[in-house]
Amino acid sequence: MFKVVQQSGLSQTGTYLPAGINPMITTAPKHDVEACMEEAEMVMGGAVQELLDRTGVQPAQVDILVTNCSIFSATPSLASMLINKFKFRTDVQAYHLGGMGCSNGVISIGLIRDLLQARPNSLALFVPAEVTSAAYYPGLHKHYMVSNCIFRMGGAAVLLSNKQQHARVAKYQLHYNVRVHTGQSDDAYRCVTWGPDPDGSNGVYLDKKIIAAAGAALETCLRRVAPKILTWSQLLEASVNYAGRATGLVDWKAWKPSFTQCVEHFAIHAGGYAVLKGIQQGMDLPVDAVLPSFAALRDYGNTSCSTTWYSMAYIETCGKITKGQ
Repeated sequence: MFKVVQQSGLSQTGTYLPAGINPMITTAPKHDVEACMEEAEMVMGGAVQELLDRTGVQPAQVDILVTNCSIFSATPSLASMLINKFKFRTDVQAYHLGGMGCSNGVISIGLIRDLLQARPNSLALFVPAEVTSAAYYPGLHKHYMVSNCIFRMGGAAVLLSNKQQHARVAKYQLHYNVRVHTGQSDDAYRCVTWGPDPDGSNGVYLDKKIIAAAGAALETCLRRVAPKILTWSQLLEASVNYAGRATGLVDWKAWKPSFTQCVEHFAIHAGGYAVLKGIQQGMDLPVDAVLPSFAALRDYGNTSCSTTWYSMAYIETCGKITKGQ
C-alpha cells in the first residue's frame, strides 16, 4: 500500500479526506450512511453555494438539476438533498446518476444537452461529486486497497444554459458531445466494481486491466470526435493515407493525427499517474498539455466524476485560455 501511495502522483502532504476516514484525525474509521450524507452535503452543498454566490443566480432560477455520485446512492437522492437545502422550485427537473464511476462527470453533459434541447430558455445546474466515505475499504486485499490510496473528496458545480441572455457571459459553448459505452467487453465491464472482498468487506475493486480498458474507450471516442475537430489539412492527409493503403501500392503506416494541431487545451481525467502517462504517450501529447491534469491529481487526488472539472479549473487558473480557442 505504501508503494502505491508513493507512485500515485498524489501530494504526500496535500489532498483531502473527510474526518471520518482521515487517518490523521481518527483511528476508528466511520463510513456509515450518516458520515456519507455529512460529506455529500459539505462537498456538494459547498460547491453549489459558491457557484450561486459567484454568479448571482438564485435557486428559483434553476430549471434542471443533475447530480452524480457513483458509489453512494442515498434515499432520498442527493439531488433531493440539494433541493431541500437550497429550496429549488417544485417543478425543477431533478436527476441523479450513479454507478458510472469517473465517467459520470462527462456523461452527464450529454444528458443535460438533451434536456436543454427539449426545454428552450432553461438553466441547468450540474453537480458531480464522489463520496469517499462510501468508497472506503477497511480490508486487507491489495486490489481493493488502491482506492484508499488515490480517491479523495471533492466536487464541482457547473451552470449550463440555452438562454439567449447568457450567450455573452458564458465561458464556453458546447459544440460536440460524444458518448461511448464499452460494457459489451467483459474486461471493461469488470475492471472497476464495488462489492465484498473474499472476507466480506465492501470496497472498490480496481483490476489491472483498467488502463487497457480506458485506453480502448478513449480510442473509440477519439475516432468519433476526430472528424469534427481536425483541421482541413489533417483531414486531407488522412484521406491520402487511407487511399494509398487501400490500393496496396504503398507500404504506409496508418495515419495518426497530432491533436495539438487542432486542440489548444486538454482537460484529461486525472484518474491516476499511470493512466495519465498512458494517455499522454498514446496521444503523443507534450508535457504542458497534460500538466493541468497532473497538477489536479497531485493537489486533489482522484475526485472521481469531478476530476475533469478540476483539470479545467487548473487550465483557467494558469490563464492560458483565450477567446476563440
